[in-house]
Amino acid sequence: MLRPKSRPRPWSLKKAKTRPMQERKSSSFYHTARWTRESRAFRQAHPLCEKCREEGVTYPAEVVDHIIPLEICLDPWDKNNWQSLCRKHNNIKAAQDKIMIQKHRKEHKK
Repeated sequence: MLRPKSRPRPWSLKKAKTRPMQERKSSSFYHTARWTRESRAFRQAHPLCEKCREEGVTYPAEVVDHIIPLEICLDPWDKNNWQSLCRKHNNIKAAQDKIMIQKHRKEHKK
């Protein structure tokens, strides 16, 4: 006698699909234990978004950003090149960085 197929259990959660490391948009640098530890300490020391402060708004920082993009800067651990940003300003800066990196690559390709 065959057993009936088990029914799906609505209370069991399916695992969230995560992208493999090589498919992530961000550099693997940002997924190291050292970056996690040091960026957290930097955000604790600089808890407000720098761009929001320039606009006269007080908003908590959510990420640490490299002022000169990681692909261009010489020392990624130089904290003088770091700034705390909210997600909104980090996304805006990421778009600007993409353009800067493309220009940098074109200049050094010649």
